[in-house]
Formats: sequence, structure tokens, C-alpha cells
Amino acid sequence: MELKLSEVLNMNQTLKCIIDDNKKKIDPLFKFKLLGIMKSIEPHVENFEIIRNEKIVEYGEESEDGKFSVPKDNIEIIKKFSDSLENVLKSNVKVDIQKLKIKEVFDAGVSAEYLVGLYGIMEE
Repeated sequence: MELKLSEVLNMNQTLKCIIDDNKKKIDPLFKFKLLGIMKSIEPHVENFEIIRNEKIVEYGEESEDGKFSVPKDNIEIIKKFSDSLENVLKSNVKVDIQKLKIKEVFDAGVSAEYLVGLYGIMEE
């Protein structure tokens, strides 16, 4: 299946939130499937982080402790930084995952805020 990298990154964040939420009792088999999906998309997430970190060094400022960050008060630099990542985020990536069945997602007790993040990988 092909997805935009931005969709993959959003999905990764949603999966992480569901898996890390200890307040909800998620079915272990469902959690196992979500972990498998996360593992499948992990290379794309890691590749983006490498590119993003390079851009932070390029457009950011170094602090006294040697860490780089994009200054939050410099709108021009923030725009250049964001623009430099825009094409990467819009690029298509291939992911090898099995879609989740709608019934299993709804039966798993996943909250509505997370359903939106999983929508692209759900099927009937």
C-alpha cells in the first residue's frame, strides 16, 4: 500500500499513543497487530527523523550545550525549515501492512481521537 509520509508519521504517533495508554485495556492480540504495523513503518519514521535533524542543524541555532533547535521567534527561519521538509512529507512511501478490520478496531475500545489516525489502514 502507498501512503504519504505525513500519513505514516501521523499513524505512527497514533499507534504509539494507543500502545502506550495504560489506562485502557486493549486486547493483547490487537496490541500485537498494532506493534507489527509500527515495526513495518519504523524505517520511514527513522529516515524522516534523520532528514529532519539535518534540517534542524541547517536552519537552527546551537545552544551552549551543543544542541541545535530552530528558533521559535524567527518566523522566516521557521518557514524555511518547514518548506524544506514539505516535499519530503508529501512524498509517497510503500508500506507492507495488513489493514485492520473495522470491527476489530471498534471492539478493541479505541477512542474516537485515535480512530481518525487509523482510518487510512482500516477496511471492512
